[in-house]
Amino acid sequence: MIEESSWSLVHTIALVSFSLSTMIEAYIYSISYIATGWVSVPRYLTALLTIWPPLWLLIGGVTMGPLSDLIGRRNTLYLTLLMYIVGAIGLTIGGGYLTLLLFLSLLLMATGGEYNTVMVATHEYFPRRVRSRVVFLVLNFTNLGGALASALAFLNLSSALMQRLAIGLTLVITVPILYVIRGMLPESVMWLEAVGKGDVATREVERFLKVNANGSNTSMWSITTVNQPPVWLRVLVGGLIGWAYTAGFSLMALTLGPYFLPSLTNQLILVFSIASFASGIPISLLADSVSRRLLLLASSVGVSLTSLAIAITVNHWSSNLNLFWPLYITFSILVNAYFLTEDTLKSEYWRISRRGTFTALVRVISLGGSIPVIFASAYIPINMYLMMDTAIFSVGTAVSVLWYIAGTETGKGVSVRVWGK
Repeated sequence: MIEESSWSLVHTIALVSFSLSTMIEAYIYSISYIATGWVSVPRYLTALLTIWPPLWLLIGGVTMGPLSDLIGRRNTLYLTLLMYIVGAIGLTIGGGYLTLLLFLSLLLMATGGEYNTVMVATHEYFPRRVRSRVVFLVLNFTNLGGALASALAFLNLSSALMQRLAIGLTLVITVPILYVIRGMLPESVMWLEAVGKGDVATREVERFLKVNANGSNTSMWSITTVNQPPVWLRVLVGGLIGWAYTAGFSLMALTLGPYFLPSLTNQLILVFSIASFASGIPISLLADSVSRRLLLLASSVGVSLTSLAIAITVNHWSSNLNLFWPLYITFSILVNAYFLTEDTLKSEYWRISRRGTFTALVRVISLGGSIPVIFASAYIPINMYLMMDTAIFSVGTAVSVLWYIAGTETGKGVSVRVWGK
């Protein structure tokens, strides 16, 4: 019934809540790279700060992923709010490098767990016919978070204190709003049914959708069973396409500035975020009519080719940035299409009762695998750095080809229930 329901107020509330969560995730993630300009430290400590985001996002996902399968999606989302408040206050009033690392780790752990839960829950809250569109739109708000963080950093480029105050206070204001909105959310009905709480699921449907939910455990539409690829293949594909995005995007959009173009760090993040967010809207609106496998393949090929073009023309654009920005904006648009598709895929093709755990597992591979890449790249010349980025995206392309051949179509209105409870 939930998958075939008409759009209602509760769907709008869920859309707003989840979009705010993904926006905050990217906002906090971007802060770590903007913060490289807040303290004066040796280069090796700058490298440590740049690997801080994937490390603590990983820890947050590992913690909250299995927990969301155990206690539910909505309950897990409540646990991160207190961590947000403490981290935001500490970030605002803190001083040195170690304090910065401490409070960033708290914020990143909270948002890593929350983002994992939102990825999982978004597939379970919305009608089947618009599920892909809504998931893409929710994920696209990560780009708005990056744009907001870098835009606030521009308020006073000469004052790290002003940047810290603006960023920290923004979180302090946003978190209470999230608390109020989450109070209006139901628990995931699909999760309740999957763990044997059918009576609670019925009450949730009747309370929030204002319909008679008798028999809600069965869909109004028949669900076609898919020929499911083995779990190991799904873990491999999800982990590697996520790794290609996380490592490749980080090198181009986040650490290229701190490592090689320090005066452009905020500008690189801002341009990437704005171009990505703007392009993500039309991409999202087409998500229910386009093959997930085809979009993953096409976007991964486009990203690899654009990354290669940036790498082989570095000697030209490094002396004339007017040549760089068109390539960079093209890269931003293509990598966003790849991101929206791979994040949607790797969180949807699991059975409901274990979706949180398996989504966390593939994110461990993607985030954990990006850490040594980001750290090591601080010590190589820019030509090699950019070629390494191209090689990373090429791995994503190869795995996308594999999924196109051996995978199952998960878009175009396919029910997430086909993967079982």
